[in-house]
Amino acid sequence: MTTTIRSIKITPTDTITTLNLDESNIGTDICAAIGCSMFDVVGLADDIDLFVDDEGLINGSTLNLPATVLAHRLGSPTVIFGTAIAVSVTPVGETVGLTHSQLTRIQKALAQKPDAGTVDALVESLSPFPTVVGMLRNI
Repeated sequence: MTTTIRSIKITPTDTITTLNLDESNIGTDICAAIGCSMFDVVGLADDIDLFVDDEGLINGSTLNLPATVLAHRLGSPTVIFGTAIAVSVTPVGETVGLTHSQLTRIQKALAQKPDAGTVDALVESLSPFPTVVGMLRNI
């Protein structure tokens, strides 16, 4: 019996979709969904992990503003390039499917306007991208 891991796929173009990953092929499925050969993990609040392209910045991947905002809102001021996959993680580091409350938290974080503190942190993190910073200042 194949166990699936409920996740959220966040693309740089604001496409947010639910994705079921095969637990027995989790690494391969994540690489395929992200479109990378190596991934990194960004730990967020509420036992949520974001899998991202480890070489996203150097391989020319597009800035993923929705995932970057999500990371900032959930406690990790990280700039993300390329597609990201959000999953849940157990206390011992095992990747598991998102719970309903985690899914709801991600959806709310992506749907709401960032608060002033988050915008300030985003401006600092994204300072190498003046066009994006200008857009954030006008939120």
